[in-house]
Amino acid sequence: MLSAAAVIAAGATCGPLALAATAAPSGNPFARLTADQIAKKAETDLKAASSFHYHGSGKASGQTFSISMSVTHKGCTGGISASREGGFAIVDIGKTAWIQPNDKFWEFAGVPASQLSTVHGKWLDVTGTGSISLSAAFAPFCNANKLVSTLAPKLTGLVKGKTTKISGHRALQLRNGSGRESIYVSISSKPEILRLSNNGTLTFSAYGARVTLTPPPASDVITLPSAAPQAHSLQQLLRNI
Repeated sequence: MLSAAAVIAAGATCGPLALAATAAPSGNPFARLTADQIAKKAETDLKAASSFHYHGSGKASGQTFSISMSVTHKGCTGGISASREGGFAIVDIGKTAWIQPNDKFWEFAGVPASQLSTVHGKWLDVTGTGSISLSAAFAPFCNANKLVSTLAPKLTGLVKGKTTKISGHRALQLRNGSGRESIYVSISSKPEILRLSNNGTLTFSAYGARVTLTPPPASDVITLPSAAPQAHSLQQLLRNI
């Protein structure tokens, strides 16, 4: 499965380039670093952060996808949506994950409008052996190491670009040779990834912010047999993103 993060930031990457550190004003922490070295430091910071948030949108499989996720070392919380198939909220804690589909997803999954009230607001446990067992599918969204592995091809073969501001932070553009794909990192001795852009955009923020992961109430949790049509629809949505 290709993660939504990869889809949103997707694009062709160039082969390794021969890079050289460029001159920079005095006090610039990047003065003696190549673009790839800066990206590597930002990658390390993302993995080490106690938490971070990312959100963005992009197009794939003939529809628009959006994602908003807060990630910690213990799990994540957020949501994923698709313009045609609907979407769902996610809470992932350790090895347990729940999703809360919206009405549009349930309709896409074949639930008649007359029965939507029975599943509206309900959460699905996607970790139990008697359920959909798709918690591993959320790893690229909810785990910093998995997310970085997905983005790794985009963190090499880069050259330094323009300096700009993103969410109040001075940022340096690191772009691939074609110029179609860019990574923006904060200009500091501990650079942070602030944005990935190409056909879509992912914006990163709230490094180290407090994130509360709360399981849904047991009374609101339901399970589906793996053979249920709704389970198949969920699997199809995940494959598409």
